[in-house]
Amino acid sequence: KSAMSVGGAARGEDDDEEEEEAPGSAAPTDPAEERVFAALERVLDEWLVTGMHRAGARKFVKDKICAQAGEEDCRRARQWLLLRMNGKVWEHGQPLMCRAPENVPGLRSFHVWPRNEAQWLAGVEARHGEILEELLAARGSGGGGGLSGFQPYRDPASSGHKGRLPADGLGVEGVDVGAWNVLYLYLNHKKFEDNGARFPATVRAINEAFPRQYSHAFFSALTPGSHILKHHGPSNRMLRVWLPICGLEGFRLRVGDTIVHPNAGEAFIWDHSFEHEAWHEGDETRVVLIVDIWHPDLTEPEVKFLGTLQSCRLRAGRALVERAAAEQEERGVGRDPQDATYFEIVEKARHLLTDDDWWIVRAERDPTTRPT
Repeated sequence: KSAMSVGGAARGEDDDEEEEEAPGSAAPTDPAEERVFAALERVLDEWLVTGMHRAGARKFVKDKICAQAGEEDCRRARQWLLLRMNGKVWEHGQPLMCRAPENVPGLRSFHVWPRNEAQWLAGVEARHGEILEELLAARGSGGGGGLSGFQPYRDPASSGHKGRLPADGLGVEGVDVGAWNVLYLYLNHKKFEDNGARFPATVRAINEAFPRQYSHAFFSALTPGSHILKHHGPSNRMLRVWLPICGLEGFRLRVGDTIVHPNAGEAFIWDHSFEHEAWHEGDETRVVLIVDIWHPDLTEPEVKFLGTLQSCRLRAGRALVERAAAEQEERGVGRDPQDATYFEIVEKARHLLTDDDWWIVRAERDPTTRPT
């Protein structure tokens, strides 16, 4: 067959009802194909795919997903696309996993992945020493001026948020007590050049030791006494890799119903799509390096297709934010900080920390207390 059946190939549930529109490509040869390709156009609209990317996505679907050759190497992407073309979401039956349109059917799921599934973790752990040294040097160079590059973690405010409203009014915090600060190296296909310049060994480790990055890598720091509220990641198509750096004593992470007590220098993989939360009851600021990777069950063609859709949506989202900000500035209209989008919050939060006094390090590790 040259077109996919619009009947569900994976169990799903309606999440939306939309009018079908004719595709902008060559006209289908029969009414059934016309319905299929109209449904495809809706999915491309949903992901804000335009121009050459849209033409390329249509060709990929025709050649790799509809074609006989796509039955195996694009099987999961095909199931996902069928669900979205029918306005459905995969019903995975996992009580603590997020229910999201981005979830891909049929991917294996573990709260914490078995070590034997990722022999490459040994190469990640081999980088621990140089990353720790680089991190502590950055703290020492801050000199009370907040130059280490960390910023408060913030999410956009919403009517159902469970975070804490900060005094500065920018988004919501992910903790109900304590402080959660982050230092972004890569975020949604954006490279933080100034942070990367401070951490060349870390950036090199990310590029060399981690397979199939999801373009999301950062340091996460949690002060003593902090509690990160339970939440889910956006989908199951990525996994989260942790390399614990320092300050792990007294820290625990819950993923689904699994409790993890990480150790410094021991990397592990967990599924970010499951509900998770964290507590830090130690006396030193806990720091981990987080790198997201594509799910290993996805084939290279599937990663290419899904990654293209994701890039188009992110690019369009940033463009819309910039255009709205420019229009408001032109009209002299101010915005409520609580209306800020995720992209705006990340940029504005970069300048909120004026020192590194929140970063508690044992004296023997603190480069600012060592004799010269």
